[in-house]
Amino acid sequence: MKRKVVFMIDGWFMRKRIYSLKTFFYDGPSIRRYCKSHLRPDDYLYRIFYYDTEPLDKKGHNPITRKLVDFNRTTTAKAQQALLESIKKTPNFALRLGETVWTNKNWVLEPGKLKALLSKKISVDDLDETDVRPLIQQKTVDMKMGIDLALIATNRLADLLIMIAGDSDIVPALKLARREGMQVCLDPLRSHIRPELSEHVDFISTQIPAS
Repeated sequence: MKRKVVFMIDGWFMRKRIYSLKTFFYDGPSIRRYCKSHLRPDDYLYRIFYYDTEPLDKKGHNPITRKLVDFNRTTTAKAQQALLESIKKTPNFALRLGETVWTNKNWVLEPGKLKALLSKKISVDDLDETDVRPLIQQKTVDMKMGIDLALIATNRLADLLIMIAGDSDIVPALKLARREGMQVCLDPLRSHIRPELSEHVDFISTQIPAS
C-alpha cells in the first residue's frame, strides 16, 4: 500500500544527537537522505518540516573574561546559519523558525566544569571563557509544530507521520494526529524515550545503526 509520509524534525534535538553520534555530516541533503532511508519503495515523501531557530543575534560580556562577545559572529552561529541556508535549498523541506531568547542575559556553566567546581577539584580561577555559554531558549517552536500537524492531520495530507524529536511537549499534537487517523512513528535517534512520549505513538523506529 502506497503511503504519503511527512516528517517533522526538532532541529535542536536532531542536530545535538547527530553531532554526538557522528553518524553523518549535518546539512540539508544529508538530513533528507536520512529521512528517505525510513521509506518503503512505494512510499511518497510529502514534506520534511524542520523546526529550529536563528543564531542568537545579541552581544554580551563573557562573565569569566569580561570580553565583549558578538554571538552572531561565533563559529557556532556561522555553522547554524550555513545549516539553515542548506536546508532552504534542499528539496521537500519546509523550514519553520521560532525565536531565540537569551533568558535574562544569564550564563550557564558547562556540566563537567560545574561538577568539578562543586567537588572542589578546580577553583573559579581555573575556568576559562569556553566553560560558560548564554542561557538560550527556543520560543514558539512547539506551537508552530502543533499548528502544522493539526493542519496536516485534519486535512488528511499524509498517512504517516515520522517524528524526530525527544520532547514530550509534542504529545498533544501527536494525540490529535492519531485521532484523525494518521499513523505516528517516533524516531528518537537512539536516545532515551520518555514514557509519556512512547505512549502516544504507534511505533518506534530509527535508521541510526546500533553502536
